[in-house]
Amino acid sequence: MIKKLNKICKTLEDVNMKKYNTFRLETKAKYMCFPSSISELQDLLTLIKKNKLKFFVIGNGSNVVLPEYYDGVIIKLEKFNNCKFVSENVLYVESGYMLNKLASEVTNIGFKGLDFAVGIPGTVGGSIYGNAGCYGSSMSEILIAATVFDGKKIITMTNEDFKFGYRTSILKEKKKRFIILSCQLSVSIGNRDELLEQVKERMAKRMASQDLTHPSNGSVFRNPEGLIAGKLIDDIGLKGTRIGDAMVSYKHANFIINDGKATSTDIVKLIKKVKREVKKHYNIDLVMEQEIIK
Repeated sequence: MIKKLNKICKTLEDVNMKKYNTFRLETKAKYMCFPSSISELQDLLTLIKKNKLKFFVIGNGSNVVLPEYYDGVIIKLEKFNNCKFVSENVLYVESGYMLNKLASEVTNIGFKGLDFAVGIPGTVGGSIYGNAGCYGSSMSEILIAATVFDGKKIITMTNEDFKFGYRTSILKEKKKRFIILSCQLSVSIGNRDELLEQVKERMAKRMASQDLTHPSNGSVFRNPEGLIAGKLIDDIGLKGTRIGDAMVSYKHANFIINDGKATSTDIVKLIKKVKREVKKHYNIDLVMEQEIIK
């Protein structure tokens, strides 16, 4: 199989996934493929389906909990990384482009619209998939349309087609096997100095309130309507709770960090424990922002 995969695109076998996930978990994948074009991606998916292999597409690994061994194909679209203005207020961006890099570049030349995303460590594709956001803004507000591959054909999805919700989209909720290839984002000319000052203030706030010194995936749970997940977790004394080297951060209760050599099992057990405790105390079922890959 490795020979067949390598005929299509660069493929690694028995890959240590530590550098491909922001928890920095020592996990392994049977195969990891790096297609560099749509035709390679199409050929790759044809081979995967023909051989009935498991697969999923990974962005920056900042919103997934990988299993200790993934017996299938992980597709990494890092070579889908082109970006250009197609008009004064519209950006064309491919799905593998890092969102925080894009946001910094656009903000630095005085355009607004992406300034909220300067600290978000995901890819553009992954950020659309999960409707990433912060400071009251999200990808759903700037996405015009996206080109996706449904396994057979390439189609265009409008903003409305994604049926965006808080930290979710139809792709995430329905587990539709659509792969985001590229998108068009709306931006506009702003005051560069004001934008940069706002970004500076937000980054200082992020550094002060979030645990950015340990590997993590950021916020684990969505905020329940009208409530803050981190406060719920903090108020029942769960900061510092740990299973193995997985720990609820002392700095931000909605962060689970890798405090050494945490395993996927440690992370998942701790997530489930937090959910149980919150359910017991508040009768609230916390919904994960992150996905547990099996």
